[in-house]
Amino acid sequence: MEQTSMPLTRNSGDRHGDEEEAGVIYLVYRMKLTGRARQNMKEFWAWLEDRERFFYDDLPMVRSVNWYYSVIGDVYVLENWAAFENEAAWGEYRAGLATLKSDDGWEQERVSQDEWWEFLDTRIVTDTPVSIGFRRDR
Repeated sequence: MEQTSMPLTRNSGDRHGDEEEAGVIYLVYRMKLTGRARQNMKEFWAWLEDRERFFYDDLPMVRSVNWYYSVIGDVYVLENWAAFENEAAWGEYRAGLATLKSDDGWEQERVSQDEWWEFLDTRIVTDTPVSIGFRRDR
């Protein structure tokens, strides 16, 4: 059997997106999907696409967002990784979020997420200080 090798792209400390979208700090949320979401996955994914645009449009300090869906182990668990350039950008995010939450219409839309998921935990992680990890170019 003939092996074909795929070129490797070494990461510059960024394992969660394209290098030009690299972030230093990641705010990671884990959410368990509700019964409503699990019973109508098509509606859930459509809602999530709309929600991402709604939530992040006025938060330009977020450099990138990646989503991961667990299919083995903690099934029906979704992870959201939001990347920030540095701690100052994360602070700007917190301040921007507080401002947006003071808008009654925005906040009403934001809390509708409780119909779709339950927050499990939150953490902040950073890239490693060395260039490890890779991505195979197809």
